[in-house]
Amino acid sequence: MGRLALLTLLAAQVACLKTPPVNVYRLGDKVQVGPLIYNVFELKWLPQIGEGAEARTPAHRFLILHMTVVNSGAETQSVQSFQLVDDGGHLYPESIEGQGVPHWFGISRNVKPADTLDGSLLFDVQPKTYKLRLDDGSDSGKVQLVELPLQFEANRPAMPNVFETPK
Repeated sequence: MGRLALLTLLAAQVACLKTPPVNVYRLGDKVQVGPLIYNVFELKWLPQIGEGAEARTPAHRFLILHMTVVNSGAETQSVQSFQLVDDGGHLYPESIEGQGVPHWFGISRNVKPADTLDGSLLFDVQPKTYKLRLDDGSDSGKVQLVELPLQFEANRPAMPNVFETPK
């Protein structure tokens, strides 16, 4: 009987533990996670990086995110590596091979108090909607997400309207 009571008590305590809420933000929103404030304001899907003999092709498709990270704290902060999350909950790490990406953040990133990092992240993933996972790198479990809608740039010239009557 004592074991059953102990197990019931432990189950009740675990049920009372609440995970911090996960908020989902949009492109352009400022997102604070711990002392760091993130702002993802542009995304691009690319079939390759570079031109000619220097061109690199992805296994799937390159996704480049342009963002800033501001340190609102009093100490230098390390910026954790980033991951994408799809609708199925699968995680995709950022690429560590960002050569040729304009303003690539690099692998080792630190931001001093009141300073801002401005740069780009690189992912090699299937084109679909993702969320960028932002966490403070601690055991707090605090995570925020930024919605990354699937959108492609229209780099094609406008087609003439063949139905318009000439003047």
